[in-house]
Amino acid sequence: MLTEILTPTFRTLSRHRLYTLINLIGLALGIAVFLIMMLIVRYETTYDSYIPHATNLYQVDELLKPAGHAAYENDSVSFLSFPFLRQDFPEIDHAIRLLSIPQAVRAGEILGRETVTMTDQDFLSVFDLPLLSGDKATALDAPGKVIISASLARKYFGTVNALGRKIRIDNHEDGIISAVMADTPSNSSEVFTIITLFPSKFFTTPPYTLPFKNWGSTWGHIYIRIDNPNAVPRIRKELMAYPARHPGNYSQSGIQNMFGAGGLILIPMKDIHFHNAHIGDGGTSRQLVDILALVGLAALATALVNYINMATARAGLRAKDVAMRKVLGASRFSLVIRFMSEAIFLTFGAGLLALALAEFALQWVNAFGGWQISYDWSFILPVAGSIALLSGAAAGLYPSFVLSAFRPVDVLSASRMPGGGRLDRTVRNALVTLQFTFASLLAICTLIMAQQARFVQALDRGMTNHGLIVIDALSDDTLKNRQASIMARLAEVAGVTVATRSDLYPHHMSDSDDWKRPGQSTAFSLHWGYATPGYFETLGARLVAGRLFDDEHGQDYAQTNATSDSGKNVVISRLAVKQFGFSSPEVALGQNIQEAQVPDKSIKYRIIGVIEDIRLGGIQNSIPPLLFFGTKTPIDYVAGIVRYQGASGQIEMSRLRKVWEEVVPDVPFSARDVSDILAEDYRSDANHSALFSIGSLVAVVIACLGLYGLSAFTVTRRMQEISIRKVLGARSRDILRLLIGQFLRPIMFATVITWPVAWMLMQTWLSKFDQRISLTPVPFMIVTLLTLCVAAVAIFSQAWRAARRPPAAGLHQTL
Repeated sequence: MLTEILTPTFRTLSRHRLYTLINLIGLALGIAVFLIMMLIVRYETTYDSYIPHATNLYQVDELLKPAGHAAYENDSVSFLSFPFLRQDFPEIDHAIRLLSIPQAVRAGEILGRETVTMTDQDFLSVFDLPLLSGDKATALDAPGKVIISASLARKYFGTVNALGRKIRIDNHEDGIISAVMADTPSNSSEVFTIITLFPSKFFTTPPYTLPFKNWGSTWGHIYIRIDNPNAVPRIRKELMAYPARHPGNYSQSGIQNMFGAGGLILIPMKDIHFHNAHIGDGGTSRQLVDILALVGLAALATALVNYINMATARAGLRAKDVAMRKVLGASRFSLVIRFMSEAIFLTFGAGLLALALAEFALQWVNAFGGWQISYDWSFILPVAGSIALLSGAAAGLYPSFVLSAFRPVDVLSASRMPGGGRLDRTVRNALVTLQFTFASLLAICTLIMAQQARFVQALDRGMTNHGLIVIDALSDDTLKNRQASIMARLAEVAGVTVATRSDLYPHHMSDSDDWKRPGQSTAFSLHWGYATPGYFETLGARLVAGRLFDDEHGQDYAQTNATSDSGKNVVISRLAVKQFGFSSPEVALGQNIQEAQVPDKSIKYRIIGVIEDIRLGGIQNSIPPLLFFGTKTPIDYVAGIVRYQGASGQIEMSRLRKVWEEVVPDVPFSARDVSDILAEDYRSDANHSALFSIGSLVAVVIACLGLYGLSAFTVTRRMQEISIRKVLGARSRDILRLLIGQFLRPIMFATVITWPVAWMLMQTWLSKFDQRISLTPVPFMIVTLLTLCVAAVAIFSQAWRAARRPPAAGLHQTL
């Protein structure tokens, strides 16, 4: 029975090799793109699903709505509210703080720099991570105990059996490995490698105490576990007023100035990944994932429409074959089985090819998107099999149930093959329109995303990006009193033109407070930090008015902490001038400002200079107003900043590393080129636009393959009509114009549909960027012209063959 089905199926497919090849390639490409995109969507939408009780976990965010200013949200929060949460809300079963900081790690002779997560004893009650060894009840029950991931255990000890081993963190006392946990999956909002309790200095020694006592110091995260979902609405409601309920060192007016109508809000654990992208704090945009899903669906739909269109178009050519088989005794059921088996056999062949293509392409997709997606056969096989079965059944429906119903006498007595007439042409044109709508939509979105990525790459950030290296290893606590001497030594490295240090550098702004002009009630939040000699010159910041810090003015570089040095001079950014209400940078010079939460008679700071705005944060965040204190003293959470020339970044980095290891052998070298840091703002979108380019290219190729096959079929069926037109005087160019025009008409109609849809999609996507390109008709016109040209080329060979064929040959052709 199976042989009787497969033998004629294989014979039919091999007889029409061109159409079999077109359908096979088109379906395989469409299914492969769909599988890849579904793997990406599955990866992104299952973030944090590995955590037990994830549905009961919430992240506490700060929502600030100061009067007269745009609302904004922080996922990094102050810890001031933490001690009161479980007191005020008994429904909160567990609560913890998390603070993750890169620190030096040593085990024996192995020295490295890892992200260390400091937390509370209740950690494993919130994040119930699987342990390979150790006891959850005692893993973090006392200071000095450390949980380490399996990969780091292998790195530092050569084995996961590391219980009881010693490890030194931040060059302080040795800790004891109390548990080894499984590696955190890559699709996790919080990636844990080393976990320990907060050291005592965070509760006793400034400035480490800042996030525990000050609302403005947003350093870490707070997570809570609520097992009773009915309690969540009440907790949400009361948390909005929580800062006013527990103001800490702020007055009620200070809290009002900072939070306005805002407060604390709860973000469900499973929503964090997309929510953080929405507020500009990492994560992945939900819109991006939706667009990737659209790319996969569009590629698959284009392939399916192409296959179904070709299958139904060519089905009519088999009417006489069906009639003869019926005359020879074939039943309708056997014909249905045959047609369905041909379609499903082809689609399963395409599915197998798609599986191979998807597995091969996944490694490149991971590299493009920065993912670590595995090729999960338990997910892939059912999806690919379902697509093959459903597409085969859809394509086989028409020949199976329509052709098998033909009466032999009607077919055999007809002068030509039966066809659907105008309805048949209308359906096929509608399917072509649908194909090119998908393909054009993807191509337009791809082009606009690529333009935005290039725009971000070339964006003026208010500083010179190239030739700049940030050395964050300088923040190690043991180097605090040696910061100046270390930077002086690095300034002597070949190629270095200037070296400085600060806690304000690209993608790092840790401190913010509300500021105001003395005697005024209006305050606003700005980021502040310290600048040592050469800081502005190193960054390439542009002076707008006044002057920068120098050694000739005694109050520029204070020898003590800024907050204790009365009358200190400060430099602010142009946006800060506007926020303070000064009419121009020149007017701001010599004016005093102060922190909003302190009394008017306390310390005031005098503005001596205004610089052009510097974008230190990401492109999705608005440019913040900045304030700089000058200092020559040690700075907490500092980084060295080096300007170099005359060498490549790689060579200069190796020179700095060599000198660092000579000067500071006990602290691992850690540095990044600023170009690489800023590339994070556009690399993701650039890589994703590359994926969209591949998807749109596949969709266009499939659509053009289908158009080529459909044009070949149509020209063959209309050869007698074309010959008659030529006998009546039509020239070759008239035939070309007729055929090409008829085939391009549904593509033009697809353009009418595509333009408004693409415009709305891209307008929404661009709205997430603080600075973005203007949406113009240019990319829409480019894609439309290219699509028309490619489609015209695809059908030209068939139209030219028909136009050049002698009328006599066409009139003798039988179908």
